[in-house]
Amino acid sequence: MPESLKSGFVSLVGRPNVGKSTLLNHLIGEKVAIVSKRPQTTRSCLRGILTEPDRGQIIFVDTPGIHKPKHLMARNMIDQALHVLDEVDFHLFLVDATEAPGPGDKFISDLLAQKAPKTFLLLNKVDKLPKAQREQFLKAYTDLGHFKRVFQISAKHSDGLPELLSALYKELPVGVPLYPNDEYTDQSERVMVAELVREQVFRQTGDEIPHAASVYVEQFKHRTADLIYISAVIVVERDSQKRMVIGKQGQKLKEIGEAARMTISAFLGTQIFLELFVKVMPHWRNERRRLLELGYSVEKEKA
Repeated sequence: MPESLKSGFVSLVGRPNVGKSTLLNHLIGEKVAIVSKRPQTTRSCLRGILTEPDRGQIIFVDTPGIHKPKHLMARNMIDQALHVLDEVDFHLFLVDATEAPGPGDKFISDLLAQKAPKTFLLLNKVDKLPKAQREQFLKAYTDLGHFKRVFQISAKHSDGLPELLSALYKELPVGVPLYPNDEYTDQSERVMVAELVREQVFRQTGDEIPHAASVYVEQFKHRTADLIYISAVIVVERDSQKRMVIGKQGQKLKEIGEAARMTISAFLGTQIFLELFVKVMPHWRNERRRLLELGYSVEKEKA
């Protein structure tokens, strides 16, 4: 094994909906995180693993968007994101270059102030900006703090990512790979399946549903060598939301299921039979017991 191989953990941090999950997927070259136009799509920290035999291994930690929390689930999302800042080797602070910096960006920049020597500032979506405005926002964001380097990228189109990776490898410590070469995420198949169903709930329903919805896998069984049976439950908070997810004569649920089945089948590399159910669980986002039941990480209640 070459002595120059690098290995380390790199956080993706920023406000909601700035493109962290899109960036992660393009860096890894695989679908690791679900993506939608809705803010706060990512609800827990997840790892995407990039292994290159001649350079080493980077474990990217995608964090929930840092925002003002309105319920227990959101508070725990932000707690996770903040905890990661003290646990990784390097940071990628991602911002939306199509907007001027806001209070959220300033808040995150202040959090990273002591970590600036190990932080790259990434201006995402620069492909959507005219050059004059790009320079204006570049200055506004770089004035937020003193960063190791600044990159202008388009995560969606992978623009600037090769240069970003080369710079990251230079900064990370020498070390051996921490994961097998063929692994690209630390998420289990059941968790990924639940996330892929939730992604389609986000995409197929209106604004009222996404943040009130969660998904868990009830059964995951190999029926034959090339067929997996999966039953998953979509959890919402109100009867009205359940009716919206199901749709008239079950049409909306059918659309969610068909789209999810295609992405899950591609992810697992086999045929699947997917059965979806919808369950009402009032106020689940504000109840610790419910969050734990649904697989969310929740801090212990203080005595």
